[in-house]
Amino acid sequence: MRRKLAALCILAVAACLRGTVYAQVDLFSLEAAYIFNFTAFTEWPSTRAASTSLMICAGKGEIGAALAKLEGRPVATRTWHLRTLSDGANPAGCDVLVIDGSLAVSSVIKSALSADSPLLVVRTPDAPEGPGVVLLVRQGDQLRFDIDNSEAARRHLGLSSKLLRLAR
Repeated sequence: MRRKLAALCILAVAACLRGTVYAQVDLFSLEAAYIFNFTAFTEWPSTRAASTSLMICAGKGEIGAALAKLEGRPVATRTWHLRTLSDGANPAGCDVLVIDGSLAVSSVIKSALSADSPLLVVRTPDAPEGPGVVLLVRQGDQLRFDIDNSEAARRHLGLSSKLLRLAR
């Protein structure tokens, strides 16, 4: 009888002390997942879309490491590939350029940003100011994004209406 009573007391105390456990999400993995989904809802011009590779270019920071984990995944009819850009590297051939605090915005990258080539430019919250199609924004503990549709049009990129509805 004492054992049963002791077991019931332990269960009652455990039930009272039970709290909610929150899973900790890796912010960079979440940003990478957002970027992956942006590519799925972007339409490139036929000359770019004909390629079987979807070339993602990013710096050597933590977002680059998170994007590398998606290597080889299918995105529509293309395959995700990451190219790590070192300082001063030319982003020619990139379909997506991810700009974060680790990527030095060299004159070569500035030139690519000013061109009207079909390049989906994504800026993370710690990126320096500048043009971009998608800007990731942290609002408290949530990750949101803004879209510059005129910048997408200038770059000859089509963005899904579903993606546009989800933007801030």
